[in-house]
Amino acid sequence: MKIVRVLNTNVVVSLDPCGREIIITGAGIGFKKKKGEELDKSRVEKIYCLKNAEDNYRLQQVVREISEKYLEIAGKVVTASREAGLKVRDTLYVTLTDHINSAVERYQRGISLKNLMRHEIRKFYPQEYRVAQEAIEWIRRMTDFDLGKDEAGFIAMHIISSELESNEVSDVQKMTELINAIIKIVKIHFRIEFDEDSVSYQRFLTHLKFFSSRVLDGEVYQDSMEEIYQAMVAQNGHAYTGVEKVARFIEKQYGYRLSIDEELYLLIHIKRILDEQHR
Repeated sequence: MKIVRVLNTNVVVSLDPCGREIIITGAGIGFKKKKGEELDKSRVEKIYCLKNAEDNYRLQQVVREISEKYLEIAGKVVTASREAGLKVRDTLYVTLTDHINSAVERYQRGISLKNLMRHEIRKFYPQEYRVAQEAIEWIRRMTDFDLGKDEAGFIAMHIISSELESNEVSDVQKMTELINAIIKIVKIHFRIEFDEDSVSYQRFLTHLKFFSSRVLDGEVYQDSMEEIYQAMVAQNGHAYTGVEKVARFIEKQYGYRLSIDEELYLLIHIKRILDEQHR
């Protein structure tokens, strides 16, 4: 394997068998090396191959200026997230490497940011938050810095944003606020307390995560199930009153009118939760 580009002493770029650029890390792997020279395979520690050329380029720019150990942590987060079934995109390598570097620099300067959404993030995105907690431990082992629970919330937000099309952390906050509002509406309207460990509640949260993303994107979900919708509304009038309240709130606050299909899915989830309350 030949070196295509030296990013720093410990990071170089080479090509895979298909001719795609790959980022290779290892202690001293780029030391006094130049383009076209043979790669010392004995020094290879990690190989990163991002499918998207733009993401690959952005990651190379980030790693030029940032320690490769933060890329290693980001790589662990990507792997752990995917093993947990989360559909994170390769952009997470880029955004999280940069974020971890900034978080460590802030910590070294004695700057601590309060994450006002941490409790909601932990509640509504438990898998992402668990991976983020692991990331905090990996950072502690590599740097001896414990960035704490608030930073776990910020890392979780980066994981969540990488699951979205927009890939904007600010959208995660908006989504979380919307999910929280819907949960409160259902809770107050039906005068119930959710069993947060129940399967029906977890399914409801999963639905709300993607539903809130569609609302914020203005993407109307259509699957033409009007007949089923009419039958379900007729049979579940009490549960439907909660759907109506959520729909009115979203139209007023977000200018988004729920489709029949969106109302149907909300109705199904609310009905499951109400049925569970009466067992």
